[in-house]
Amino acid sequence: MSERAMQKWNQLVARHAEVAATHPHDEAELPPHRPEVAILACSDARVPPSLIFSQEPGSSFVVRVAGNSATPDVVASLTFAVEALGVDLVVVLGHTGCGAVTAAMSATADPNLNPILTPIDEMLAGCATCDDIDAAIGANVRYNVGRLQRDRGALGAAITAGRVTLRGAVHDLRTGRLIELDPVDASVS
Repeated sequence: MSERAMQKWNQLVARHAEVAATHPHDEAELPPHRPEVAILACSDARVPPSLIFSQEPGSSFVVRVAGNSATPDVVASLTFAVEALGVDLVVVLGHTGCGAVTAAMSATADPNLNPILTPIDEMLAGCATCDDIDAAIGANVRYNVGRLQRDRGALGAAITAGRVTLRGAVHDLRTGRLIELDPVDASVS
């Protein structure tokens, strides 16, 4: 381990010790895990959904993956939130300056990133309006809202039946504003 990584690890351990000293250790003292919303968000450290939406611990079910793509694993996690935990609101949350969307738009993207970039590449291939990064980020959120709407499993059925509300939004890192995307138009372009 590099010296820098070791220092970072030691800082994390020290912060954990500080938090653990004030955090309940008894499961009975923890807030209940009764999420009211499931959020599919990018894994970017600048976009913590619980903070953006001011959610208390236990009140949101967050699935994070670079590029906020509705991959099979993500859909399975969101399905669990809906079916097992009774969540009735699912949000796809993108953000400005998304590195995954930027990488997908680059002709020189690292092939090791293909598992993350392939779903975004699929969106870009069908996008007539993705001529800049901001347009592509919004289109990516809409595309993933559409993927969830078209899901052939329990999640898609719950959305179709109206038991689950699905929304898409982009968090603007420059202004802190939340840009809600049209819930009806899940088209790419």
